Amino acid sequence: MFGRTSVYHTRRVRETVLFLFPSMSGLDGRPLLFVLTGLVAGILTGHAHTPVPVSGGLFLALTACGMLAAPGRRLSVLLIPLCALAGSWLIAPWADLPGPVTDPPSAPRVLSGRIEHIRIQDRDLKCTLRDVRFKNGHGLAPPCTGIRLIIKKGCTLAVAEGMHLTTRCRLRPFTSFNNPGRFDYRRHMMQKGVAAWAVVKADDVTLSPAHPVHRWKSALHHARGRIEKALFAHAPTPRSGALLCALLTGNRAHVSPSLRDLFTHTGTAHLLAISGLHLGIVATVFYVLFTGMFSHWERPLIKGHTQMLAAAATLVPVLLYALLSGMAPSTQRALTAACLVMGALALHEEADLPTTLALAAIAILVSHPPALFAVSFQLSFAAVAAILASLAQLRTPRNPMTQRTFRQRVLLFIIPPCFASFGTAPLVWYHFGYASPIGLLANLILVPMTSFGVILPGLAGVLILPLCAPLAGLLFALAGYILEGTIQGASLFAAVPGGYLLLPRPGLATSLLVMILLFSLLLSTPHKRKGPLLIAIFCLLLLGQRATTAYMHRHHNPTLRVTVLDVGQGSAAVLAFPKGKRWLVDGGFAWPGRYDVGRFAVGPYLQAAQITTLDAVVLTHPESDHMGGLIHILKNFTVKTLFLGPRPGRGALWNRFDEAATRCGTRIVHLTDRSPPMDVEGVHITCLHPEALPKGFTGDGSVNNNSLVLRLAYGDHRFLLTGDIMEKAEDRLLADAGDALKADVMVVPHHGSRSSSTRAFLARVTPSIGVISAGQTNRYGLPHTEVMERYLRAGCALYRTDLHGAVTIESNGVSLSVSTFLAPPPPFPSSLTWTQP
Repeated sequence: MFGRTSVYHTRRVRETVLFLFPSMSGLDGRPLLFVLTGLVAGILTGHAHTPVPVSGGLFLALTACGMLAAPGRRLSVLLIPLCALAGSWLIAPWADLPGPVTDPPSAPRVLSGRIEHIRIQDRDLKCTLRDVRFKNGHGLAPPCTGIRLIIKKGCTLAVAEGMHLTTRCRLRPFTSFNNPGRFDYRRHMMQKGVAAWAVVKADDVTLSPAHPVHRWKSALHHARGRIEKALFAHAPTPRSGALLCALLTGNRAHVSPSLRDLFTHTGTAHLLAISGLHLGIVATVFYVLFTGMFSHWERPLIKGHTQMLAAAATLVPVLLYALLSGMAPSTQRALTAACLVMGALALHEEADLPTTLALAAIAILVSHPPALFAVSFQLSFAAVAAILASLAQLRTPRNPMTQRTFRQRVLLFIIPPCFASFGTAPLVWYHFGYASPIGLLANLILVPMTSFGVILPGLAGVLILPLCAPLAGLLFALAGYILEGTIQGASLFAAVPGGYLLLPRPGLATSLLVMILLFSLLLSTPHKRKGPLLIAIFCLLLLGQRATTAYMHRHHNPTLRVTVLDVGQGSAAVLAFPKGKRWLVDGGFAWPGRYDVGRFAVGPYLQAAQITTLDAVVLTHPESDHMGGLIHILKNFTVKTLFLGPRPGRGALWNRFDEAATRCGTRIVHLTDRSPPMDVEGVHITCLHPEALPKGFTGDGSVNNNSLVLRLAYGDHRFLLTGDIMEKAEDRLLADAGDALKADVMVVPHHGSRSSSTRAFLARVTPSIGVISAGQTNRYGLPHTEVMERYLRAGCALYRTDLHGAVTIESNGVSLSVSTFLAPPPPFPSSLTWTQP
């Protein structure tokens, strides 16, 4: 009786699972999907150091689901826990990555290694050294055996990939901006096997020929150089030449940031990375070509070997193209999938696409387990999975002798790219915080243009370049002109209102819910939609609950939060007012065309904090380490009001800032000590400095001394934001501001420099908490030791963004709390409390 009841309930559970997830009914004949499931689960739990009981429970739950979905494949289902254990073992060396490599400042090391991934930027040569060995014979601890090397003025060196390099340098650890929502650059580089970075001069480098095993890399590097030279020589414009290099040789170093942004805003950024699209075109064209050639060869035609020979021959140009492009991770994944498909064709087997996809993922993850966490890996397989779902939706029984109708051909052209866009949208939203609705249309037009109008003639030119350079030049020119048309088309799509949306970045749980919502609909079969619709409704309810909670937390939270961000050697602070308004004070530094803190630190924090509209942006003074990052903010976020000091800045960076402020149409207000106080949701804001024109400071240090100084009062607490004021400005405040300077919390002036924070000023302010914004191991030596000792002697607890990351001080008007992104902060007076985030 018990056995019958158990069987009955098991059958009911299985029917319920297949009702909700109809696509699981196809697992019976695809055991590799079980292998992939277990491998992914093992890598995730091993990487997260999940406790054994929790991991074991997860593995058993997955096994039970597999048993229910495929009762006839119980032995295959047992692969899930076995492969999960294998995945945990494979990721173990990467889960316990060694600490950052550091050297004493006086102890540079002599080291050598093999050169890879060469790029030239502003006369500097950037490369990766693999298999690094030190002079004493020791090397870096595996799996991270490489370093990133920057050779100043190295563009003149006769260097090639595969060559051996010896130099004397000081290894430096990779650093990240330690804010919520950050991109962990150190872990990213560690997962690529790169442990540290160094800077050397070209005169301090010794080069030697490549080892015979790696000479083919040098030959390919020289071939790429000749091809790129020809591409730039025949392309109609430098930008089309840069894009041709990206599409044909995989070198994206020449592509300007503005051009990358153009393709990003139109949802076609994947065109710039050599991936499945490009290799698929090459494989298809050469397979058709070789099939036609071998069909005229009588002997293999009689024996039925035509398809096998065509598939085997196709692998040669596919492999050469992959090697020529530099074998980027996306190219490696596409090459693996192409080899599997061609292998199936060679064996006269019809390639089962889900099994092929699973086998490609397994091969990549076994060889390099951290690939699972690469954004490109996730996007590639999500896109392919969505395309497979679209093909399942379009599959209809038909007579092999009949032709597809025009409607079927149109749907086959339109629906798979749309499904790919939908399938990758949650990942793009989670990782990058944007959506490109216009990409649905842009991909339908720009992808064929690029595929058949640029890549095919471009590759044909590459093949005949050694034989007939003039003809190759004509093909390169043709591809360049079509690429110019592609750029113009992308510009038109980018100008469509609402085509690109900057969004608040969701958490992991929200992203998973959106992913389940989309794929429950995409993978549902035409006649079994009730279950997936129930899943979709359930996900929508959960998403609505999370959105309501977030809204209530933002607009009904009776606290003032001041967060000083880690932006390196610069300054940026976010003010979160009690009823939802948000201000940004300064935005960190930016190097035009190279590195922008607004893009890589401030913007990601704002999106992670669910902020895309700023009620006000405050620029304390027009210096690069406070102003540069605001240009990105003004261009990409909605800014209602811009507060500036009375004096404009000078130079190219100020001109860019002024242009961005003018274009975004924000209201500009100039603040001085005569400006009326503002009341923002119960917070009283007063500008204490600088003086109105014509008064103010001139001469050396005048830009710093004319910084805006803002005082925030909320309940019993006072906050003082001081910009980069120096001793002269502090003396002026002591004379004119009086007791208005008193504050519980102060952002330390001028990053803790000895030019500020005089004893008299500190005695008047009497802060309990001081926050110093400074970069890690900055060249100025900030904050200065004597300044920190001055604060500590005054009984002020100090927090530093270079040590603690982002520092958040929260006040409800009665009590203060402090939290830091990294290490616990130092103790401060018992009247305050500290909470760890």
